Amino acid sequence: MKSRGLWCGCVVVIALLPSVGQATGQEQTVCPALGTDVPVEVRFNQAQPYVDDQHSRSWIQEQARALNHPIGLTVSRLSHTLTAHFLTRRITGRNQCVYLKSLSLVLEYPNTTVYVDNAYPPGSCEYQAIYQHEMEHVRILNTHQEKFLPSWRARLQTLAHKTRPLLSENSQQAQQEILHALDRAVRKEIEQLDKIQKAAQAAIDTPRNYTKVRASCRQW
Repeated sequence: MKSRGLWCGCVVVIALLPSVGQATGQEQTVCPALGTDVPVEVRFNQAQPYVDDQHSRSWIQEQARALNHPIGLTVSRLSHTLTAHFLTRRITGRNQCVYLKSLSLVLEYPNTTVYVDNAYPPGSCEYQAIYQHEMEHVRILNTHQEKFLPSWRARLQTLAHKTRPLLSENSQQAQQEILHALDRAVRKEIEQLDKIQKAAQAAIDTPRNYTKVRASCRQW
């Protein structure tokens, strides 16, 4: 099992609220509260692996580098897309209040590839043994993310609740500032949960398990 770096797509969607004025004519320095909750959504798209059985054992080992995967390898990359909807209310003068309206997070493994040593033809015992082992890695990827979806929803709701409106002359800059702060928090959460996922992957990549895989077929 081999993981590649995170990829994130961050999306901003904007809506406008009616402007508000100040009776005193002075610049407003605090954004009024909207008094509404920020809805959140979290979704996970399960990995749909592509099987590549066109490469040699030495090529697979080179891709695995320090990992001991001489005849099979699963390569994946976790992608997350954080989408924020904003409300913008113009205050007296040039200042605008920027509010977080809603937040959604999509997690997925868009480029998951299972490599099988090309020395073994499809349908052979060895091919199937390698394939089944690598598909166990894919299963762990999917069950790990599904397991933590409730935690993700709770975490995202907490982040949304703690996000305060920003008063700024540049609403686009304020939106990006809010979104980037949220994305940093999401990335930290991913890093922590990824440690659990990698531990589960390592638990099946042991000499004992490799011995069982080889013992399932007569010739290697």
